[in-house]
Amino acid sequence: MPHESAIAVLPAPVPGPPPRPRVPKPVRWTMENGLRVVAVQKRGIPQIVLRLVIPAGGASDPAEHPGTAALVAHLLTEGTQSMTADELNARLDLLGAAVHASTGHDWAEVEAVLLTDTMDEGIALMAEVATRPSFPEAETERVRAESLDALIAREDEPANVADDRAALEVFGPDHPYGHPSFGTAAGIASVPREALAAFHAAHYRPRGSFLVAAGDFDPDELRARLDAAFGAWTGEVARVAYPAGPPAPARAGQDVVVPWEDAAQSEIRIVGPGLDRRSPDWLAGSVANYVLGGSTITGRLGANLREDKGWTYGVRSSFHAGQAIGGWGADTAVDVEVTAGAVGEMLAEMRRMATEPVPDDEMRRAKDAMILSVPRVFETPAGIASRFVTMEAFGLPDDYWERYPDALEAVTAGDVLRIARQCFDPDRLVRVVVGGGMGGD
Repeated sequence: MPHESAIAVLPAPVPGPPPRPRVPKPVRWTMENGLRVVAVQKRGIPQIVLRLVIPAGGASDPAEHPGTAALVAHLLTEGTQSMTADELNARLDLLGAAVHASTGHDWAEVEAVLLTDTMDEGIALMAEVATRPSFPEAETERVRAESLDALIAREDEPANVADDRAALEVFGPDHPYGHPSFGTAAGIASVPREALAAFHAAHYRPRGSFLVAAGDFDPDELRARLDAAFGAWTGEVARVAYPAGPPAPARAGQDVVVPWEDAAQSEIRIVGPGLDRRSPDWLAGSVANYVLGGSTITGRLGANLREDKGWTYGVRSSFHAGQAIGGWGADTAVDVEVTAGAVGEMLAEMRRMATEPVPDDEMRRAKDAMILSVPRVFETPAGIASRFVTMEAFGLPDDYWERYPDALEAVTAGDVLRIARQCFDPDRLVRVVVGGGMGGD
């Protein structure tokens, strides 16, 4: 009789704890002109990313000219007091560098991506762009025309219309977040060139702004280069008065339907007030949001509408951080014929979050996924700069990301339920639908 050898059955491996992020230590100082600097050394990649962050976003727009801040930022790289746009671009190309500017609601940013070997001239060019733009007439009119064309084209996309209407419904017309940060066609068309220069003079100032540098540099050498490039820049930023407290949507609990002729799909936005980014509740809110819709596939919204029903390619939800309390929203696009059903299923998932504690296994999956997403962010200068910009913008402590795993672990199902009741309760949210399948206003 043949001998049968025993096969040992080994227990399934038990996954260990998620890896902790290795966050480099910043060096901080304030220049004599008041500009705060956060320098984060990252050896190994011969690159430096600098982000100059100025409180000169759309919230600073003059009431009569919405879009001024965006137009100013766009024109920073279109000519300075010592070089034309073509000369600037040629010099940047020769250095293997890139400088660009952008705006959001709260901030304007000038970002420079430089090689370590060309840091000196790269920083000088960045400072020239940020502090000495010339707003040449021909380039101003060209950029104005391009911006107006882009705004007109944007209105042809239901998704854009849904986003803009959702913001208006949550914040109202008088809040800076109630309209797009890039302004309006009327504002961009009418703002005089002289007003652009005046806006820059009032808002692009060092005291009240900050600069984050990440990459392969010596902090002492960086400090000397920044002093040389930005030392003559003076003044204090004109402050923005934000509304106090969270917004109160006038049509909470209601449908807002924007019919779209011949629509094959409906764009759905279910939106409401969010959380203060500086609040201790932000992490509990992040866990709650991840469970509901932070992941297209594993979130409850995705598991329902995408995986189970097959109604959409993706559905997500997110909190939006701002200097004032931002919004929260869930968004998706579905075929017109299932619009009402999709809205109903989304509201049901939100109601379930607001009435039932999240089971332990879902809490565990959400926390693990969130913790695992952090370490890779600190692998590149761009990722490091991004995280330290967030920390500086919201006054978060330098050890925020190091403590992040432990802080997440401390979030309980009770915390998640409390935030869900505050932020996901359907009676506190507005349902915006651009398309069909829901009737009309």
